[in-house]
Amino acid sequence: MKKIIILLFLMVGSLAFGQEDVPYRMLGTWANMDNELLIINRNLDKVVFIRKTKTKLKAAGTIELQEGQLRIFRRDKDDEYDLAYFIGKETMVITKPRSSRAWLWFRVGN
Repeated sequence: MKKIIILLFLMVGSLAFGQEDVPYRMLGTWANMDNELLIINRNLDKVVFIRKTKTKLKAAGTIELQEGQLRIFRRDKDDEYDLAYFIGKETMVITKPRSSRAWLWFRVGN
């Protein structure tokens, strides 16, 4: 019985460590020079995001980490894509979809 319990703990532990997760440092509120806000939060087992201006929703959906890239699943329209990213202490750079350009985000809240 003891061996079975140990085996179960090892199996569950390997599943948890085998899955990639969105970095905790990415969660919070971010702003860019275009007066957009990016809000990234955890909602149960999903990481959700909203990108908006003061008057308009620009994008909303969920984020997963797959093979070192952000996998975006938009819920405001039927679209999904991968984005490269970098997180510093107070800044974050995320490539724009289907573009060679990127957003530079500054942390404004946690």
